Amino acid sequence: MKLANILLAAAIILAPAGWYLAYFLFFSINSYPTREEFDALHEKHTALTIDFNSLQQQITNQGQRAADAQTTTYSESTNDTNTLVDIYSQVVNIANRREVNEGLTNSSSSYLVGLFGPPREDLSQECQPMTNPLLKDLVVTRDVGPIRVTLLEPAIVSMQQVFKNVQVFEPELYDRISSAGSLCVRLIRGSETSISTHAFGLSVDLNIDGQLDTLGDGKTQLGLTILADFFNKEGWYWGAGFGREDSMHFQVSREKIETWQRLGQIPSRN
Repeated sequence: MKLANILLAAAIILAPAGWYLAYFLFFSINSYPTREEFDALHEKHTALTIDFNSLQQQITNQGQRAADAQTTTYSESTNDTNTLVDIYSQVVNIANRREVNEGLTNSSSSYLVGLFGPPREDLSQECQPMTNPLLKDLVVTRDVGPIRVTLLEPAIVSMQQVFKNVQVFEPELYDRISSAGSLCVRLIRGSETSISTHAFGLSVDLNIDGQLDTLGDGKTQLGLTILADFFNKEGWYWGAGFGREDSMHFQVSREKIETWQRLGQIPSRN
């Protein structure tokens, strides 16, 4: 582009000199120019000089507009990225939350006790080690992508697949996922009899940017609604569908557990 501008400028600058030379040669053979003809030549030369100056200014202006356009494009791109980042943590209403787990069944604590027995005999409000003989050797702590969790090994493998898919299709969301807990062998807070589903190593609590969801308000972070689709396809039940909404909670569905049992990946006492 710069070379083309230089050649164009040189052509414009040299044009009057070439014209003078041609005129001089022509009139040297025939006759000298008259005063009127000389004045006309001078005016044409002046006009060409003015045009060249105008061209220089146009080139300068064009270069400045290009630089401004690049600056504007960068700024707009940055704003778009920031907007996208903010959207994931935005709190939204959960539409039709009772239907978000269509095709999947809640693996309640009573169902899990019937399948495996209690996770340990002496339960309290505090997290304690797993002692259930069917499950304790399956407990694994491992990185599953953006977070580190302690779960039963089949659940670990399943969650790794969930986050592989998230990383491919929602990389910006993937980088912002945090965990608020996984295995915790205890009773439900405030209860003396009901066992938390976290006690079986089949549940995890997630959030975006470390911001905990408000329990039971029927709302959640937009990023969690996106995550729910990935977990649903892998056979995990979303806590948004509970009687008391708990949208940061994800747990393995009955259907997934039964599949693991048929494959011999997880035992039962029956």
